[in-house]
Amino acid sequence: MGVGIQVESLNAWYGSTQALHDIRLKMEANRATALIGPSGCGKSTFIRCLNRMHETTPGARIEGKVRIGELDAYDGISPTQLRRRVGMVFQKPNPFPTMSIYDNVAAGLKLNGYRDKKRLDNIVERSLQQSALWDEVKDAIHKKSGASLSGGQQQRLCIARA
Repeated sequence: MGVGIQVESLNAWYGSTQALHDIRLKMEANRATALIGPSGCGKSTFIRCLNRMHETTPGARIEGKVRIGELDAYDGISPTQLRRRVGMVFQKPNPFPTMSIYDNVAAGLKLNGYRDKKRLDNIVERSLQQSALWDEVKDAIHKKSGASLSGGQQQRLCIARA
């Protein structure tokens, strides 16, 4: 197996507080990797650095190298382009609260130029079926907001959106 993700001398800060110290790590391509540690040790910060979500926090910054395959995550690629290849699933679901269930799932597709309603309908339905949510929401996908669902349903909605 080749290297999927390689991190060299990664340091991350929130303002003047350093959260990550000289992280060096190689993860094999096409393998699952678990990060285990106590609360507050930097697991989420590290993952947020992989797809450049860390820099969306005011005052946050990083130093070091992050390579995903042959791609340098911080040089020559926009955060949006990177996030199209490097997604995140959060422990706490984050549905878009002002959007319907349908629009939550279709949001990324629409952002990437999908406009054909029949195609969107098919993708949204298939995604909700694959995330085991379709049967529970099919009669309300345009009426209910993603935030109105139960916690487990919100998690599956976010998986369908991904």
